[in-house]
Amino acid sequence: MKYRFPAQIVCIAIAVLGAVASAKPEEQQERLDASFLLALGRCSTLEERQAWTEPAERSFVSLLERQREHLRNDASLRRAVALRATGDTYGTEALPPELVSTTGEGTYSEQVQRHLEWLSTHPEIYRQVVDRAYRQVVGRDAYSIEQEYWRDRNPLSFAMLVGCIDSWARRNAPGLMATTGTASISINCVYLVTRRLSPAVAVEVRAASGLATAGDAALALACDRDVIAPGAGQIVSIGGIHLIAVGGFAF
Repeated sequence: MKYRFPAQIVCIAIAVLGAVASAKPEEQQERLDASFLLALGRCSTLEERQAWTEPAERSFVSLLERQREHLRNDASLRRAVALRATGDTYGTEALPPELVSTTGEGTYSEQVQRHLEWLSTHPEIYRQVVDRAYRQVVGRDAYSIEQEYWRDRNPLSFAMLVGCIDSWARRNAPGLMATTGTASISINCVYLVTRRLSPAVAVEVRAASGLATAGDAALALACDRDVIAPGAGQIVSIGGIHLIAVGGFAF
């Protein structure tokens, strides 16, 4: 009997160490997937995944810097990322003339963030983006009260608006009235490309990418503001799932 308790401790320790060891490859894959989504706005291809997979563990910071270097050295990749960032932000290929000079600089998430900053000072263009998002999901322009709802919040990209409107529509169908309540996104949104992250990797990704939650971090966590995307600091993740989201559209 006197040996049972120490034996249990040993078994628990072995189980914990085994779980940690098995989790490491998955966490590394999370970091790699996150670097592609935030740097390029898309998932990796099979060839890219094979080329980027390494036996040694790498931090998200290291992977993101490698993505930046890749972008600097590949003009066609920069153009593709710029087009994707523009489409995901505005819901169209047409780029406002004022932004042409800044296109192609930085990662996908950085470019989307710059577009959002521009939209914050151009409310009429943002109104068009909101209408475009409602047409995508519910087949109509936003009601005036819905325009007010989004105007009272920080600008969101077309992709994030679509994700939030889709979530609202699914929760309130049938008999949709007007958008109200807390803006939220589901990891299963058919309009978005999403990637679930473990809490530890989510913290690492947020710190390295600068995509912090809005307000107090502890309060944000308690409120399930777990969506990692440009401008998404106030969006709630349904089910409290930590996730990265980008647009799933082809422009």
